[in-house]
Amino acid sequence: MRRRAAHFRVVGRLDMASRMTEGTVTIANGIFSVRRLRARHAFDLPLSTVADMVVQRLVKAEVFKRRLDQAAKRRR
Repeated sequence: MRRRAAHFRVVGRLDMASRMTEGTVTIANGIFSVRRLRARHAFDLPLSTVADMVVQRLVKAEVFKRRLDQAAKRRR
């Protein structure tokens, strides 16, 4: 069975600049690829690395929220 690549149009800070730009995200064969609109170069990462980055960010957000809740309880 042949798998198809998934393509998504996105808007974000794709070129490390302060302005928002359009681009595409492609997921195929375990590779996560991001390309700015009309750019030749694409940035590729293994999908497992992207998943690790997402999980790390979520864990940090949960820890931050828990610390805020604890500080609020202490203030009461």
